[in-house]
Amino acid sequence: MVIREENCFYPDQVMYSDPSEHGFQKEDFLVREKLHCWLIQPRAQTKDTTTVVHLHGNAENMTSHVTASLFLPELGHRLVTFDYSGYGRSKGTPSLKQIQEDAREVFTHISGNPSVFGSRIFGFGQSMGAYTLARILPDFPALSGAIMEAGLYSFYDLFVQAYPHIPCEVPNEGFSALDTLPLSTVPKLFIHGTSDSVVPYTHSVRMHEVAAEPKDLMVLDGVGHIDAFVSRHAREYMNAVLTFINKNTL
Repeated sequence: MVIREENCFYPDQVMYSDPSEHGFQKEDFLVREKLHCWLIQPRAQTKDTTTVVHLHGNAENMTSHVTASLFLPELGHRLVTFDYSGYGRSKGTPSLKQIQEDAREVFTHISGNPSVFGSRIFGFGQSMGAYTLARILPDFPALSGAIMEAGLYSFYDLFVQAYPHIPCEVPNEGFSALDTLPLSTVPKLFIHGTSDSVVPYTHSVRMHEVAAEPKDLMVLDGVGHIDAFVSRHAREYMNAVLTFINKNTL
């Protein structure tokens, strides 16, 4: 057995949930005629409404990940979520290089259309999405902030740490978030649970250590992988995310 790059990705095309079923106004759009995106409007817009771009994890597709982000439009913020190449209805094949290019194309589209998305844009990445967001941050210095939950800094290091006796051929050089985080002064919030059995919380601790200021770290005791929203820390978690957004929209 050898661990290869394709082992990083577990896409499917199943439709798991639809925000319109929860009463949200949802619009489909494509970026570069290949990346399928949703724009989910807030229940009610205010002068402090921002756009939060959600970057989901490595399994399934955006329709299975969006539910835990709906507290953002519930509380007044636009939410954009999208599928990487090969996920859901997006065309192409995922790779470590491609998912970063996908994210760049989405943020470029959103930043270039302020009449639709406004001028205050945040990134919200979870797991692989946090890694992807960390990798592209230096390319988007005008972002209002970046929230990275349960993130890993390197797929190669994650696999080597978890399976030290199995050969790993996942790309290493030039694919670590530890290389890019020191280069971005975008405000950052790292969130991770101590009981994460998928990505050790030490990955977020390390990313926070090397990241350029301004930065914050929230470690949640006993929380598993991307489980903060359904844990006993749920209110604390949501308050931290909203406080971070409000602080960086002044």
